[in-house]
Amino acid sequence: MNIKIVICFIIIFLLLSASPGAADKVWVAKSSGSIGSNGSIAFENYLVKAKVQSPLSSSLTIYKNTIEIEKKDFKVNEFAQNDSIRITLLGVYGSNSWIAISKLEEKTLWIPSGNTTLKWGDTYSYENYSIGLDSLGKDSVTLSISGENTTVTDIFMKDDAKDYDNMHLVVTEINRTGFIEIEFFKYNIPVIDGKIITDKEEYDPDEIISVSISITGEKTINIARITLNSTNLGSKTSEFTAFGINGTRSFTSKIEGLSPDSIISITSTIEVRDYKNIAYFSTINKEVSVKPFISIEKRIQEETDEDKVQVELVVYNSGLNPAFVHIHDNVSDTNPKQMDWDIELRPKNSSNISYFINPQKPGTYQLPAATAQWNGKTSLSNTVIMNVHMPYIRMIKTAVKNKGMIEVELEIINSGDRPSNVVVNDKIPAGNFLANGNDSWSGFLDAGKKTSIRYTLKGNSSTLPAADATYRDILGTVRYAQSNAVEIKNIAVVGSKKVDTTSLNAGWSEMMIFMILSFVVISFIIGIVAFAAYLITKNKMRAQ
Repeated sequence: MNIKIVICFIIIFLLLSASPGAADKVWVAKSSGSIGSNGSIAFENYLVKAKVQSPLSSSLTIYKNTIEIEKKDFKVNEFAQNDSIRITLLGVYGSNSWIAISKLEEKTLWIPSGNTTLKWGDTYSYENYSIGLDSLGKDSVTLSISGENTTVTDIFMKDDAKDYDNMHLVVTEINRTGFIEIEFFKYNIPVIDGKIITDKEEYDPDEIISVSISITGEKTINIARITLNSTNLGSKTSEFTAFGINGTRSFTSKIEGLSPDSIISITSTIEVRDYKNIAYFSTINKEVSVKPFISIEKRIQEETDEDKVQVELVVYNSGLNPAFVHIHDNVSDTNPKQMDWDIELRPKNSSNISYFINPQKPGTYQLPAATAQWNGKTSLSNTVIMNVHMPYIRMIKTAVKNKGMIEVELEIINSGDRPSNVVVNDKIPAGNFLANGNDSWSGFLDAGKKTSIRYTLKGNSSTLPAADATYRDILGTVRYAQSNAVEIKNIAVVGSKKVDTTSLNAGWSEMMIFMILSFVVISFIIGIVAFAAYLITKNKMRAQ
């Protein structure tokens, strides 16, 4: 009895350990490298040397405890196994051999993805597979399975499981009445997300580009090989290998000896291997620009509340010879003012030129590119964007003449994006007198707000002059505003409308008909009321 119990427990344990979704025994990379003829790769007490023989093979020498234990030619993806260690030639790239040293570990490769009941003669579609129940035996079932790369007919016993590319299928129940239960599992395919990062987008020819390649895996990537190339003349391919990537890993390199006045395309190819040694590839790109030998850069404060804003031009000579440079700039697209300078630049030196502009309104300003000319060549600077913040006071003046009086309204609007203290003084022309109201105002006006003053003048002027205002922002900057002048308009007099007072002319016969009809209607109403009262009284008497 005890032996039977032990055997049952062993069988149950084996079934559970082999059940879908449980961990699978796979070879997990513990060391990796792309090595040349003089290189080696080591892990624990093992060391491997390689020498390329052909584009598809390399000669590998394997050492254990410094003693050579094997030397032979390996084809790509061929491996040698010793104890619990596997050494694999993953690829040959030029004069380098990509080697991985792995150990056997448990990993979950399949994730549950659904189940179904399949009747005899039916067909079930799962992703890009079609599964049909062909026949049932005493304890078995025959399934036809077809997909993009698979067309097979297989026999399953209960709890049998088989793999088909990225699908794992388990028959969990066989019913002799003509149906079976199937459970599906999906292969845990690694997802690669790569990005090329540079410290700048534009470089001088004598600078070095610092490049970082980051790769992110949502699921653990067994092993990866990353290469970096660029279109820059004379640059070499950088190569990196990594294993056990879970999350984000970064690899850095440098590109130097930049060609002036050029666009450099940086390309990274990422090859990863899963735990089945299946390869997945991803290619990412980025472009950076290289300035000419004489470069010019325009700088300005992006956000400003100042009434005077400094514009700076930085001119740099990255060459080996001095240069005479002519610099030309326009203030802005809306300001036709132009400026020119002539300077001499020594090698590996820069010169700074600055000037001020006075924006009059709040808003976004784009300043055009400046130019630097030397030896018949021209270099353009960048364009810059400037966001100007300030109060901005506008005034709208209106006036009308009404019954010999002039009614004036002055609307004061702060259309800027900053508050302001405002002082307004209107002008009364000679020969006119202030009858009521105020012709001046002072106070705080927030951004986007408005106020108004109204007053009445006694006089006969046909026009009124513009009103003046001074306003100050939080930095103490004082600005000025002026309203429009006004041409006075008269208010039109609206005439009175006559009321129709024509008397009602009705004849004797019409009056008699109206009286008779009125009598009949009133009598009918009284009759209905009386009949209702009678019915109510009668019902009450019966109830008693």
